[in-house]
Amino acid sequence: MQDDASTPAAPAHEGEREIACSMIAVLVRLLRSAGGDATVGAVLRRAGARHEAAYLENAENWISLAEMTALFEAGIEETGDPRLARRVGEQMLRQHAGTQVATLLRSLGSTEAVLQTVTETAAKFSTVTKMESLEARPGHAVVRALARPGFERLPVHCEVTAGLLSASPMLFGLPLAQVQEAECQTRGDAHCLYTVSWDAALAAEAADPQKRVTALEAQLVAATERLQGAYATAGDLISTAGLDTLLRRVVNRAASTVRAPGYILAVRTGQGDDLQVYGHGIDDERARMLAHAALAGEANEDSLLTVDVSSGRRAYGKLIARYPKGARFFPQDEELLTMYAKHAAAVLDMATALDESSRRHEQVSSLLALSHAVAQAGTSEEVAQRLADAVPEVVDCDRMGVWLWDAGEERMRPVASWGRTPAQEARFAQLTISARNKPSLRRLIDDHQPQFYELGTEDEVLSELMAAMEVVAFVSVPIVFRDATLGILTVSVTERPERLRSDDELLERLTGVAALAATAIQNGQLVDRLRHGALHDGLTGYLNRVGFRQHVEGLLADGGPASGRVGLLFVDLDDFKSINDTYGHETGDEVIRRAASRLDSITRSCDAIARLGGDEFAVVLCDVECEAQVRAAEARVRMAFIEPFEIDGEEIAISASVGGGLWPEHGRTVSELLRHADAAMYEDKARSRLDRIAPNANAEGAPEPSGRQPDRHERLDAGRRQLAALEARRRLPSRDPSS
Repeated sequence: MQDDASTPAAPAHEGEREIACSMIAVLVRLLRSAGGDATVGAVLRRAGARHEAAYLENAENWISLAEMTALFEAGIEETGDPRLARRVGEQMLRQHAGTQVATLLRSLGSTEAVLQTVTETAAKFSTVTKMESLEARPGHAVVRALARPGFERLPVHCEVTAGLLSASPMLFGLPLAQVQEAECQTRGDAHCLYTVSWDAALAAEAADPQKRVTALEAQLVAATERLQGAYATAGDLISTAGLDTLLRRVVNRAASTVRAPGYILAVRTGQGDDLQVYGHGIDDERARMLAHAALAGEANEDSLLTVDVSSGRRAYGKLIARYPKGARFFPQDEELLTMYAKHAAAVLDMATALDESSRRHEQVSSLLALSHAVAQAGTSEEVAQRLADAVPEVVDCDRMGVWLWDAGEERMRPVASWGRTPAQEARFAQLTISARNKPSLRRLIDDHQPQFYELGTEDEVLSELMAAMEVVAFVSVPIVFRDATLGILTVSVTERPERLRSDDELLERLTGVAALAATAIQNGQLVDRLRHGALHDGLTGYLNRVGFRQHVEGLLADGGPASGRVGLLFVDLDDFKSINDTYGHETGDEVIRRAASRLDSITRSCDAIARLGGDEFAVVLCDVECEAQVRAAEARVRMAFIEPFEIDGEEIAISASVGGGLWPEHGRTVSELLRHADAAMYEDKARSRLDRIAPNANAEGAPEPSGRQPDRHERLDAGRRQLAALEARRRLPSRDPSS
């Protein structure tokens, strides 16, 4: 058995696998014995041979009928030996007396038995000639031969056939048989008809057990070679070569044992994997077609010997030996092919086990790296971004999104992403998906199972979103902690949707990622709650003094907002102590909560409200362009407290003093700005006291004669007039602050 590296590769073209080189190897040997390598070279040149001598001498190879004919004709011309073709036929079995083919033939027990199975035997050497036994008995046989459709028999073919038939008795230690060709296709007959005669008495004598020792020894030699071939194939199981190389070796070794023109190994190395087809002596397209037909159990015009490539772990596919239509196989052929199919299954078992181990190691390593990435403390949004950045190292994807679930509003909101363009990121950040009108999201929340989608899904919203995000497939993976949904991971690809086809490996990876994500986000939400408690007032839920300072410092960082200014209002409830003294602290707390809500009702979404302590509030104004806007905001605060609060059936009236400041004109730091607003608030409180002393001043400032307290409607009208005056001043050209 020669190694793959030293064995000349068999031609891939199917038309060249018509004549086995076991016949041509004998021809080359006879030519070399007649005149050395010079004669061999001269014959090859004269014949215009496509292959060199080394290839032709390898009995495992095949050539075309045309090349075989040219070689014989050139050999006869070069040597001047008209019986060269017959001598080749006679020498074939003698040349291969110890080979596996000869062993199979000898195992039939007698010359007549060999000639009776001539149809199967002929196919071992040629696919262009059809032979059949018409009669076979001790000492006598009649064999018919004819060219298969599309081929033509020539005299040289008849001579080789006659020589081969005469050599049959040699398998049992007998002399050559006598062969006469009564009819011949080359002479216009319908077929070639051969009568084969040998000494039946001598054959019976050779059947004596003592005289069969020599034949058994020859069979032992052949069996030893077969065993060595099996050992060589088994050795491939511990080879460091890749799986592709190992499977090709198995096919090549099978080809050296079960003689046929073509072989096909068709296997799937993993569940759901594409079919891998390895051909020997057959072109790739034909091999793939035959492989799919064999696996589907479809009939085919070729004669195929098909065995399963399977082990105790799983079935991988088929190993196929292929003959032209009408040829048949020996029972031993199936046994041998089955042995090599088991070798192929063992190679696949080992390779897939190593591959699974490698993938498992890679998966565990990736998940470990992911767990380290998200183990750092942080808010849920910070954890989500680390997840988005780290998950692509675990799952093959092009886009990644993390969404958090708002159970109260029953909606998903995006909090982090990876792999998107700035435009896609902007759109992603604005998305909100409600479970109330999205059945697929409701199923995800209720079933806690990943859902797979590809471009063209019937869900119009998802289809439009996929097109906008330029993805062809995605999977939604629920993040679940103790049966409660925390959010989802959306893993998507922009090409090759098969990368996200559902299989055990992908589901295992996604499940592992979701488990780590659940713990990480749960911890992040705990940090959210702790951070919220540290930055927000426990009574009102708005920012506390620490949260207020952080918020303003964030606005002032990097040179402030785009407008260039930040406004600040300092608000103090007037005479709040009397409310606590009159109605109790619980009512006082409710007044504080209602006051914060009133402030919230007159501010914009970008503004922020903070309770600085007791009855003091701050309002941070974003997107402020001039001081007049701050003055207008002050007026809105005063108007907000004209209406009394109705608490437990009681109407409780309370006013508010307010002062404002503008960054950077009134302070470069948070403390400076707050001091300015605080001072302005005390000025407002002082003016309010003066107003209460002379409450009935008219619009020009003169006191009203009655001396009565203005009612609610009067205070409301006064506030409106003041707000209108401020709005009118804001429309005037701005004055120098120092004037």
